[in-house]
Amino acid sequence: MPASPVPSDLHARIVAALTVARRDARLRQVDLAKRLGWQQAYVSRYETGERQLSVDEYVAVAVAIGVDPVALLGELLSQNCS
Repeated sequence: MPASPVPSDLHARIVAALTVARRDARLRQVDLAKRLGWQQAYVSRYETGERQLSVDEYVAVAVAIGVDPVALLGELLSQNCS
C-alpha cells in the first residue's frame, strides 16, 4: 500500500490550531459550543482527540471562532512542506 500524501499528524495539528484560536479569541468551550448549537462536551471531545472533526465541522468551528478555515489549513500544510 502506498504511503498517504497527507501527514498522519495533520488532524492533531488542525485541532491544536483551532484550540489556540479559540483561546486567543477568549472563547470558552461552552461559548463556542453555544455558537455552534453543540454541547460543550462535543467541543471537549474533539479538542482532546476523542473524536475527529469532519470537514464541514472544521469549517463551522473555524468560522464560529472567527478564523478563515482556508487560510488556517494553508498555514498548517505549508508548515509541513518546510
